[in-house]
Amino acid sequence: MLAAPAPPAAFAATVQDTFTMKCAGCHMGGGNVQAAGATLFPEDLARNGVDSPEALFKIIYSGKGRMPGFGTECAPRGACTFGPRLSDEEITDLVAFVQQRAAEG
Repeated sequence: MLAAPAPPAAFAATVQDTFTMKCAGCHMGGGNVQAAGATLFPEDLARNGVDSPEALFKIIYSGKGRMPGFGTECAPRGACTFGPRLSDEEITDLVAFVQQRAAEG
C-alpha cells in the first residue's frame, strides 16, 4: 500500500479529534481492546481485507462484529453507535487518517 501524503494541519487536528472521540476507546495506539487481530496496523488491515479505502469506509459506516457503525444511515440500529453519527465526509477523512497512521506505523 502506498503511503498517503501528509494532510494539512487543520485536517489532522479535526480528524484526530474525531478519532479520539469515536475510535480511541478501542483502538488506542492502533491496537484493539476487543479483538487482538483487528488492529489498525497494516498487516492486520491487510489480513482482514480492510486495507482499501472502500473497505475501511464500509466498516466504519456500518460496523462489524463488536465494532459499531458510525454512518448516518447505519442499520440495523443495534449494530450502530448510540452517539452522534458521522457524515460521509467525516468517515472519508477518518479513512485517510487511519491509512496514514497505519503507514507511519
